[in-house]
Amino acid sequence: MVKTIIRKSKEEELKEVAIHQLSEASQDYLREITKPRIRPTSFRLNKGVESKNKISPLLLGAIGAQTYFHEDGELASAQAAQKQGIPFIVSSHSAYSIEEISDAVPECELWFQAHIFKDRALTKNFIQRAELSGYQAIILNISDDTIHHHADQLNKGIANFVVDPIFAKKNFNSPLTIKEQITKEYQDRQITWEDISYLQQFTTLPVYIYGDLTIEDVRSALQHQVDGLIFTNIPSATTDLLAQVDTIVADKLKVVIETEVETKEVVNQYLLHGADAVTIKSHYIYGLVTAGVLGVEDNIAQLFT
Repeated sequence: MVKTIIRKSKEEELKEVAIHQLSEASQDYLREITKPRIRPTSFRLNKGVESKNKISPLLLGAIGAQTYFHEDGELASAQAAQKQGIPFIVSSHSAYSIEEISDAVPECELWFQAHIFKDRALTKNFIQRAELSGYQAIILNISDDTIHHHADQLNKGIANFVVDPIFAKKNFNSPLTIKEQITKEYQDRQITWEDISYLQQFTTLPVYIYGDLTIEDVRSALQHQVDGLIFTNIPSATTDLLAQVDTIVADKLKVVIETEVETKEVVNQYLLHGADAVTIKSHYIYGLVTAGVLGVEDNIAQLFT
């Protein structure tokens, strides 16, 4: 009997190489930051304008503290995204500041994912800094964000805080460490639509809502001036929920799916079922780990060109 040899996909081989290069803590951090989020918040979208913003069908998702994976971190990811002509989403917890990234890669289309802190004025200032730096969209993260103490996100992902005047002023002479000051911004938060409305008024950029959203949330979103939704909970094995969303929203707002895909064909399937774009995370991080800019660029090319 002839033995059948099952070859690994290029993505599986890349993942094995990348995992071999990462410490256990790095692997834990990557698993935690990219795992599916199942109803992490009780947020409910509680004015409808058709969105006119056009977006790329593929985006690089926000992962904070990317120097945990490569010394150039977000600078390398943004450079690769620029070369391939797709947007790169920058996290509030990036290892390089909002301004450093835009200065280093001025031709890259940058989006900013704003974590909604307990101090809404701090979030507002982050959003305004992004717009002033030339970013092209704002994502409001309504998830129950976790600060990854196992890794050192609060060592490597504090650049936006240490240079922010609002953060510096409110913590002047504080006996707490910077880590403790940042952690406080996630405690006892209750995100409401009033918070979203408050933040929207401080930017002229398209605003997306990011999180584990339900059909009820989608219907409510149509009553508000939101430009798009980014779903973190569309199962990879089915597009049923996506089809329902597409039926409800039509062309009134953009629908983006955060998931992990290995081929261009899978990306196209999501697009055919109503998504305007797919955003990936761990897929491009494996490329960042193994080969920096070139690794990320190669991964994008597999899915986009």
